[in-house]
Amino acid sequence: SKDVCSCLDFGGESRKKQRKWLVERERLLSSNSFHKILRREMSHQGNLGFVKRASSERFKRMNVRQMFNTYDARDSERWKLSFLRKRSKVVEIVGAQGMIFALAHSGVCAAFSRETNKRLCYLNTKDDEVVRSLFYNKNNNTLITVSVYANDNFSSLKCRSTPLEFIRRGKPQEGGMPLFQEESLQWPGFVEFDDVNGKVLTYNAKEHIYKVFDLKNYNLLYKISDETVGEIKVSPGILLLIHEYEDKDHVPLK
Repeated sequence: SKDVCSCLDFGGESRKKQRKWLVERERLLSSNSFHKILRREMSHQGNLGFVKRASSERFKRMNVRQMFNTYDARDSERWKLSFLRKRSKVVEIVGAQGMIFALAHSGVCAAFSRETNKRLCYLNTKDDEVVRSLFYNKNNNTLITVSVYANDNFSSLKCRSTPLEFIRRGKPQEGGMPLFQEESLQWPGFVEFDDVNGKVLTYNAKEHIYKVFDLKNYNLLYKISDETVGEIKVSPGILLLIHEYEDKDHVPLK
């Protein structure tokens, strides 16, 4: 009986080693690109199964290099608005010239240095400013912030261009300049920055006026006053106007 028990124990150990070897073999094969593609071609699931297996490896080799925190309890008293003093999720991140700009959902925007990994400054130049979006203008190395303010009940968009050099010094309020001051950007008005075509599109909802500016020097290029225009598309050498008429049988273009 002892001999039989020994044989049974040996069989169990053998199966364990075999399973361990199969697991290790599967792990090695899963890290081999050739075998991944081979299994994709031979699998009855086709590309669907390959996508499911590959989706988990998209960020497999990405590691955390540095963590930045836009919230600082010691500086929370600087904000006039209570919701600016609360921690909120980051909704937008922009990187330029060795700096990281992070915009929180609350409207707080902070700049960080990649060299020192420390916060340089806040881009909210006033205590009631709520930053809504960021845009890096590579034509003149400036960061454009689009903000709303409590003094006008957050009803109008205000644009500000700040050179990166002043942000690096921690003094964005000294070098910044307002943009499109003559434009009324009250809701549902808007401003859009097109980096590909080098244009800025604004819409004055009160007067139904679209304007196109040059992103390099902010000079006015086109002014379109037409209440039937519902949308504008900008592409190199082409400005497409989409009109909205009562007759819905067709979409007239100009």
